[in-house]
Amino acid sequence: MPSSTTSRARCCLTGDRMLTPGVVSPGGAQPQVDIGFAGTPGSRTYLERQRVAYPFHLCRALYLPGDPVEFCTVYLQSCSGGIFQADRLALRVTVREDARAHLTSAASTVVHTMNEGHAEQTVHIDTAPGAFVEYLPDPMILFPRTRLHNHVTVRLDPDATAVLCDSFLAHDPGGHQSPFDWFVNETRVESPDGRLLALDRFRVEGADVHAGQVGIHGPYAMQATLMVLHPAAPDAMLESLRSVLPGAGSVYAGVSLLPGGCGAWMRAMSSDAVALRALVRQGWAAVRTRLTGQAPGTRRK
Repeated sequence: MPSSTTSRARCCLTGDRMLTPGVVSPGGAQPQVDIGFAGTPGSRTYLERQRVAYPFHLCRALYLPGDPVEFCTVYLQSCSGGIFQADRLALRVTVREDARAHLTSAASTVVHTMNEGHAEQTVHIDTAPGAFVEYLPDPMILFPRTRLHNHVTVRLDPDATAVLCDSFLAHDPGGHQSPFDWFVNETRVESPDGRLLALDRFRVEGADVHAGQVGIHGPYAMQATLMVLHPAAPDAMLESLRSVLPGAGSVYAGVSLLPGGCGAWMRAMSSDAVALRALVRQGWAAVRTRLTGQAPGTRRK
């Protein structure tokens, strides 16, 4: 992926915001967010460890009406107003045995215009036996001339569950018909010993989205992926996601099993941000209800 121009842009940033690639590896630099959840069946999950540095802020743990008693909800906020040129952002999340965690953002993330270089965000999630984690951030809003590489890796225990969402939309606030440059997204699902179970990787060019090319994005300027990792019953996850698929309209979506027997996923494209967000929530609610017997409560944002 393009990376040769980043060194010239790094002089404009200082501190923890600039990290080297591979920050989530044992020998890498410290991620800006390093948090761990712990809990036991029938009791509240809690944050047992947290290290959070600029540009992030972690809100206190919440226990929301309608959620199972074990579920801990945490909002991650940006103190800087989004992702900027040459940013190297990293998050590490550990969910211990039988812990139940819901991690989300406080709002959509603006990816700002970049005159040179690109930005990267890396998320690494580790799950223990019996863990249940939901990582459901709001969409990336890609401004003109942005270049972003987003990596998500999940180490999935065979007895764990992880629900992931990534989404983006193109936005030109000046109305100058100037699209984002490119967006690369990679989601890796690995076994506890590092064996690859599933890999979703795509690169989309803003010019192609803007042009509405058939076979790429057509008339749709926004996209979302909902991935449900549940090796114990992938067919049940497939059935749950299929139950919310829309008919003809502003959202085009499909569902299938993931390779490696690790779960199911849904990918959707839309010309209506509200309709796309509603579909993702319906898919999440269907899965949560299937797995816990309770639909998730309303999250205020």
